[in-house]
Amino acid sequence: MKKRVSVVLASLLLVTAGCGGPAAETPQQAEAEVKAKVVEVVKVKKESSPVLLRVTGMVEAKRDAVLPFGTGGTISTISAIKGTKISQGQVLATLDAKYFQREVEAAASQVEEATARRTKTLKGATAEAIEKQRLQVKSAQEKLEKAKQDVATDEKLLAGGAISQSEINERRRALTQAEISARDAQLALDELMRGAQPEDIALANASIKQASGQVERAKKSLDDAKIQAPFSGTIVDVYKQVGEQASPGENIIHLVDLSEVKVTLDVTNDLISQFQEKASVQAASDDGKKSEGTVTFVSPVVDKQTGKYRVEVTIPNSEGYWRGGMAAVVEMPRKVNGFLVPLESVGVSQEKHYVMAVENGLTVKKEVKTGQMVNDQIEVVSGIKEGDQLLRSGITFYVEGQKVEAKGE
Repeated sequence: MKKRVSVVLASLLLVTAGCGGPAAETPQQAEAEVKAKVVEVVKVKKESSPVLLRVTGMVEAKRDAVLPFGTGGTISTISAIKGTKISQGQVLATLDAKYFQREVEAAASQVEEATARRTKTLKGATAEAIEKQRLQVKSAQEKLEKAKQDVATDEKLLAGGAISQSEINERRRALTQAEISARDAQLALDELMRGAQPEDIALANASIKQASGQVERAKKSLDDAKIQAPFSGTIVDVYKQVGEQASPGENIIHLVDLSEVKVTLDVTNDLISQFQEKASVQAASDDGKKSEGTVTFVSPVVDKQTGKYRVEVTIPNSEGYWRGGMAAVVEMPRKVNGFLVPLESVGVSQEKHYVMAVENGLTVKKEVKTGQMVNDQIEVVSGIKEGDQLLRSGITFYVEGQKVEAKGE
């Protein structure tokens, strides 16, 4: 009986074993399933829209000048009024110019006088002057002959003891003076007969040049006694009033030209290559106003004080919206040579950059070469390709070959 029961139980166990489900998981298999960690990934792809470079700068007037008088004096007139628009060349203020005008007139008369002397020199002596000098030569010769006779007579008297030695000495001094006078008169006559000499003409020309220089200096002083607008613009401020004294170089009128404005930018070394002269850009104000502009200057050298490069963008301002001192954000298309990925997707190991990609459910460490920073992204120029899936963040917590399940893009 017992043997029969044993056979029946054995049969039941076999049937149960044949009809049951799959075998239960081993502990090792369960542990493997737990290691397949879910991770967020980002898909590598080309940018579908232009990447913009934004740099903030300060708006300045196209031209900005504080105008002084070039000389000192009493202010006679001021036509400049704060806030008014004026034209280039317009007289804005003047000094009392009577003194400067007299200087111009005096200098002009000196030019006329020097010119007359030169003309006279070129013409030479007149017949009347020559004849007059001949008469002087004749008179001097007659005086010389008389002096000679007087000396000869007095020498005889001295020999006879009729006169003293001092008297004969006086006669001889008179003779010497007569000889000098006769010689000078003859030289003067010879000069008149010879006419104008090169040195005489040169001296006359130098006199004219000197007098003309005095005229120019006097005219310059007269011009310096007024302030003319060097360009069209708007009067910002007037610092003096009529009747006050003004010193040379003292600030009198502040003038700006806002028909165009320029935005000055300080650009770092890693971004300066993005800027090219004549490139079109867009400038945006704090309230959203946007204007087209052009890059007009890119400094070839770094500013030693800021350590950055100066860039200037010129913006037309016919409507007068832009004002000096406003902030403007300059926007321009940014050159991207690789792929942009999140900053946290790139790690550094032994001074080399790398990413963690997901391929066939496993993590793969890839060495990459990086480029520029773009906001919260970084450019990867080599080491990955379009379509790759990269761990978005926390890449230092994963090792190569780790089993993961990708979620995200």
